[in-house]
Amino acid sequence: MNSLHRPRTLTALLLTASLLGTAPLGAQPAPTRDPVRDQARDQARDQAEPSAQRPSQRVTLAVGAQREIRIGRQLERIAIGNPEVADALLLKSRGASTAVLLVARKPGNTDLMVWPSGEAPIRYTVQVDAMASDGQGAQIDVAGQGAIIRGQSPDAAAAAGARQAARATVGNGPVLDRSTVPVTGTVQVDVRVVEISKNVLKQAGFNFYRNRSGFAFGSFSPSTLTRATFTPRPGGSNTGGGLATESTAPISSAFNLVAASMSHGIFANLSLLEGNGMARILAEPSLVALSGQSASFLAGGEIPIPVPQALGTTTIHYKQFGIGLTVTPTVLSPERIALKVAPEASDLDPSRGIVMNGATIPAIVTRRADTTVELGDGESFVIGGLVSRNTVSNVDKVPVLGDLPLIGAFFKNLNFHQEDRELVIIVTPHLVRPLAKGSSAAARVGADGRTSANPPVWGKFLGGDLVDPALPGFSR
Repeated sequence: MNSLHRPRTLTALLLTASLLGTAPLGAQPAPTRDPVRDQARDQARDQAEPSAQRPSQRVTLAVGAQREIRIGRQLERIAIGNPEVADALLLKSRGASTAVLLVARKPGNTDLMVWPSGEAPIRYTVQVDAMASDGQGAQIDVAGQGAIIRGQSPDAAAAAGARQAARATVGNGPVLDRSTVPVTGTVQVDVRVVEISKNVLKQAGFNFYRNRSGFAFGSFSPSTLTRATFTPRPGGSNTGGGLATESTAPISSAFNLVAASMSHGIFANLSLLEGNGMARILAEPSLVALSGQSASFLAGGEIPIPVPQALGTTTIHYKQFGIGLTVTPTVLSPERIALKVAPEASDLDPSRGIVMNGATIPAIVTRRADTTVELGDGESFVIGGLVSRNTVSNVDKVPVLGDLPLIGAFFKNLNFHQEDRELVIIVTPHLVRPLAKGSSAAARVGADGRTSANPPVWGKFLGGDLVDPALPGFSR
C-alpha cells in the first residue's frame, strides 16, 4: 500500500522543483488590475484622509448672483448641503466636467463638496448675503434666525438700506447692527428772514379848490401833492401872483395834472399815483445742531395774557410772538443733508384785540410753515408765500355832486393804500467741525467782531453770500 503512493509523491516534488528552478532568484509575479478593487481602494483612501488636508475655501455671494468655480481637473461628482440656500451645477468643457456653477437662492450658509477624479474632495463654504459686499458697503451675515450687519456704509441711506434688507431676510428675528457711517454729525444752519413789503399806493380822482385870481396850468413831476396855495396879483395887475404847491418826496409811477383859474378862484388837481415798497431783513440767525436733533430761534417777546380761573382768580399765561424758527438736520452723506424747517412769524394786532377786566389784549397774527428738503453742503433754498395784507381806503368828495351817478366820479378823490408783506426765509446748511484746540476765534472774526463790511441789502439778497465764510466757534 505504501509503495503505491511513494512514486506519486516523488513526482510532485520533482515537478515543483523544476518550476522553481526556471524562475530567476528574487523575481516577483506581475500584478493584475481590477477596476472594482481600484475604486474601492480610492474610496477607502478618501475616507481615510482627513478633510484638514484640504482646507475649506469660502465663497460669498449675494442673493440671485452666480459664480463659476474652475477646478482645472475632471470632476466625478458634486454635492451641496442646503439646496435652498445655493444650487450647484456641473459645467462640461469638451466632454469633461471641469467647473461648477454656483447659484445663490436665499441668505444663509451651506457647504459644497467637489470630488476631482482620483483626488481627495474639495470643500467650499458658501455664504449667501442679502446684499452684495463690494468692500465699500455694509455686509450682512445671517446666522440662524438672526443677522449681523458689519462694515462701513458710505452714507446714511445705504445704512438704512442694509437694515431693511436684514430685516426682510430674518423676518421677526434679531438684527444686530455694527456698521458705521463715516460722516460728521454737526450741522450749522444759516438762516436769513427777509420781509418784502409790497406797498401799493394808488390815488385817482380830482380835487377842486376855489379862489379868485387869474388862470394857471401846470404838470408836476412824480410826487404826492399835499397842498396848493394861490398868490393873487397885486393891485389887480396882469403880472405877479401865481400858484405855490407843496409835495412829498417823489414816488415812481406818479403823475399830477393841475389846472387853476385865478380869476374865478377854481383849482383842480388830477392825481394818478402808484408806488411800490422795498424789503428789509428781520433776522439772520446761525443755528448749530447735531444730526437728528433740533435747534430753535426766537426774535421777539412774550405777551402776558390773563386767564380767568375759578373763585374769581386770574392767572397769567405768556404767549410768544416774533420771528421763530426750528430746524432739524439729518446728515445723509458727506455731501447731502436732510433738513426739516419750521419757521413762524407773528405780530401783535391791537385792532383785533379783546377787552378783559378792563385791559385790552391784542390779537396775534401768525404766519407759519413746515417743510422738509434735501440739500447739498452749502446749497440754499427759499421758503416764501407767507403773505399778510392790510388795506386802507379813503374817499374825499364834493357834497352832493360826488354822489351823482356817472359824473360823480369827477367830483371825488379816492385814496387807496394796500400793504402786502411777504415773509421769505433763506436757509443754507453746512457740515462743520469744531475749531482746533488752542486756535483763536477772535483771530478768525476780527478784533471788532465783524468779518466784512455791511453790503447793500439788495446786493446780498439777489445772489450774494448769505453768511461770511468764517464764523466764531466753527470752521468749514
